[in-house]
Amino acid sequence: MSGPLVSRLARIAPPRLRTVDGHEREERHASWLELFFDLVFVAAIAQLAGQLQDHATLTGLAFFAGLFVPVWMVWMPFSIYADRHESDDASHRVAMLAAMLVAVGLGASVPAAFAGGAAAFAIAFAASRVLLMGLYARARRHHCAARALYSRRLVLLAPGTALWIASVAVPSPARYAMWAAGLVIDAAATVSDRPDGRLPLNVGHLRERLELLVLIVLGESVVRLVSAAGERHWSVSLAVTLAASFSVIAALWWISLRALAVPTAHVTGPGYLLLNLPLVLGIAAGSAGLHIAILAAHDGGTIHTPARIALYGGVALFLLAAACLPGSGISPYERGVRLGAAAASAGLIVMGAMVAPVYLVPALAAILLGALLACRAGPRLRARAHPRSAEIPDTAAALASSAPAA
Repeated sequence: MSGPLVSRLARIAPPRLRTVDGHEREERHASWLELFFDLVFVAAIAQLAGQLQDHATLTGLAFFAGLFVPVWMVWMPFSIYADRHESDDASHRVAMLAAMLVAVGLGASVPAAFAGGAAAFAIAFAASRVLLMGLYARARRHHCAARALYSRRLVLLAPGTALWIASVAVPSPARYAMWAAGLVIDAAATVSDRPDGRLPLNVGHLRERLELLVLIVLGESVVRLVSAAGERHWSVSLAVTLAASFSVIAALWWISLRALAVPTAHVTGPGYLLLNLPLVLGIAAGSAGLHIAILAAHDGGTIHTPARIALYGGVALFLLAAACLPGSGISPYERGVRLGAAAASAGLIVMGAMVAPVYLVPALAAILLGALLACRAGPRLRARAHPRSAEIPDTAAALASSAPAA
């Protein structure tokens, strides 16, 4: 009885491959399930930022960056799988809910990982890969068109998963070397998923998924500011630092509208999502640094070097990624403005040894506001200096109009 029953259950609602004509061009938006999926993963990112603000040391920064990459590498492949196989049947919902449970495990194991107990984190990550391999094996069985691509994915996923499982029995630092090797193999498996005519990716849908994830991370950053302000008695310095901190988050959101509004032709699927990792990492690190700055504002003192690296360095990393991501469609002038703002933000790391956050966080907000104003004023100044060039359509301006309305 058990054999036929298992066989019947295996045939229930096989994964639907979205390879109908026009899949890559159809207007498709994130489903409620995908939004729920992103919210759960942002909870894991929030745990990382929370641990960074509580362990703002050079070691804490290393753990934050080192653990952020695996969390991102869990979100990416499940998002790509959902793009090809999204359906409204119970089997797909259960599979995605199982992936969310893994994300919950990743987030819950972050505090222990920061304290050196990395076994739970490794098991959670390995569980995500076992689940992903099961999904691809099932899809491979049902769809001949995907068989070659998914066979390659399975071959590449297996050794990385084995390294993560074996790392549980290995002490550090060898454990972390095995993690790094596993992540390299994992990244190769993800980037090897090159869309073709038979297995297209809806790049517009993937771009929207990234935009929504960034928006949720920014929203969680505001929650972090509110939480910090609630831990101190109100004062003028606290109010100034809180207002400036929110201005920083708002400016990052504004800049992200342009950074993520890339032409569809430049969204290459897995590679595009992988290259945006530093953008989101910079936001998360910056929000942890802002939390520390708000707490320090009441006392009027400076914050120590690792916290300054998280705050000003995190914003600088965001600006650097926003300037250097390929295919962003921004003009050379705007790219230069962002690079200059990134350098100015990084310079605040040194200044912060002598100047309190009540002055430097407003300075950071001013740098970002200046970058925004400079980018808006640039085309107008160029049009005045060269009137004939105003007749030529500005690609960057066209991209700005296609970005979500502010």
